Amino acid sequence: MDRELSRAFADFVVTLKSKDLRTALAGLLKRTDYRFIGIWRFENGKANAVVHYDRENPTVTTAAEVPENATYCCYVRETGKPFKTPNALIDERLAAHPARTEVLTYCGVPVMDSAGTILGTLCHYDVVPRDPEQVNIELMLSVASYLALGGHVPPYASAADAGNPATP
Repeated sequence: MDRELSRAFADFVVTLKSKDLRTALAGLLKRTDYRFIGIWRFENGKANAVVHYDRENPTVTTAAEVPENATYCCYVRETGKPFKTPNALIDERLAAHPARTEVLTYCGVPVMDSAGTILGTLCHYDVVPRDPEQVNIELMLSVASYLALGGHVPPYASAADAGNPATP
């Protein structure tokens, strides 16, 4: 881990321990110009952000529950690998994806336990095109691993708490 990455990871851990997970994720988001960051989980064919931060509306703490195939997180879950797109409207892989006109940019990594079971995804996303290269995938993977192995990933949230219609 290089020096900048080590510092960013340490900042995340200190914020998580001294404040909370949402505040720590907001700190990661500040390293980019993305609007949203979240941890998404899957249950019974649905996906929901168990932690959600919106840079433009920081008081909104939830996102809308959606069918699991209506998120780009499904690609992370299917492959167990990071997935990113700078602009879903011109990404041929997403030509038939239901969210491609609403969520244009996505960069996500798997959150998995020590057995390799995917618990969810950690992702940056936005409603306008963004450069996913600004997201440090190594940092995201380190954070995702730390969260999963440390038992910091909240359980699936119910649709009753839905607040923001943006979905990754």
